[in-house]
Amino acid sequence: MGTMQRRFLGWLGLMAGSVAAGLALHAALRWPPIPGLLRALGLLGMLLGLALLRRSGRLLRLLGQPREEWGITTRLVVNDLYACLRHPHHLGIGLFVSSLFLAVGLWELFLVVSIALWTGILLFLRRVEEPELLAKFGDAYRRYRQRVPMLLGSPGCVLRTLLRPLPEASDLTSQKET
Repeated sequence: MGTMQRRFLGWLGLMAGSVAAGLALHAALRWPPIPGLLRALGLLGMLLGLALLRRSGRLLRLLGQPREEWGITTRLVVNDLYACLRHPHHLGIGLFVSSLFLAVGLWELFLVVSIALWTGILLFLRRVEEPELLAKFGDAYRRYRQRVPMLLGSPGCVLRTLLRPLPEASDLTSQKET
């Protein structure tokens, strides 16, 4: 089993455990449901998360020169959405999943899943992803890391980028930085 498959199974385990814990907490506490307007915001958050996931995934496929193993790239991607924040894919995952459980409408489930997920994302980025990227891309990644925030970049930059059509692959490749 490859690296990415093991990581995927780890994330599934985290999600399954946090959903089970959230449902158990709901059974014990029975808090009132999340109001409808907040649940509707969850639907909007899911759409934004999907947009981040779709665009970041396409950029990695177009520019990252993926190897045979799914999810592993051999080039540092620093433009388009990756000029706004270093890990838009992880932000998209976190936003989508947290928003999904907000839309479900159970406070206990939303809180437990969101806390577990965002803690997992931050720990993974700090302890695994960032050190791997530094080892793989060296000084280029150090420079990139100094100028681009990890997860919470400028909302304006992210939204403007998401609202623009994705440039043609040839336009993006001419902007690559290795």
